[in-house]
Amino acid sequence: MKPYQTAKVEGEKLAKQYANLETVSQIDIFNGLESYYSVLGQDKNQKPVAVLIEKTSNNIYVYQLENGTSQEKAEAVVREKGATEIDKITFGRYAEKPVWEIKSGGDYYLVDFESGALVEKEKQ
Repeated sequence: MKPYQTAKVEGEKLAKQYANLETVSQIDIFNGLESYYSVLGQDKNQKPVAVLIEKTSNNIYVYQLENGTSQEKAEAVVREKGATEIDKITFGRYAEKPVWEIKSGGDYYLVDFESGALVEKEKQ
């Protein structure tokens, strides 16, 4: 539980400070090739944004969510690939690209935020 409390506090603070995030709707930890604090919310213009903060370097990446694949579209992509129940959706970075990570049962799907294509499917 402690890593998530740290993610919530640190992620929210950094996202508000460096990415003009005004409201926060979701905070998670994304563990891919690198680990990120993943913060979703709205900026001062009420536009939906995702802020990723690399845990080791504190590099910050900001993505306008209206400029890429939505969570709903990413969910539809993985359902076409066999996902049944969606357990969790997290925004992250994988191989230098923004992705949606979707957990369904024991499977993890990565959907490219920019193209909407399935990047990878991992079994747990």
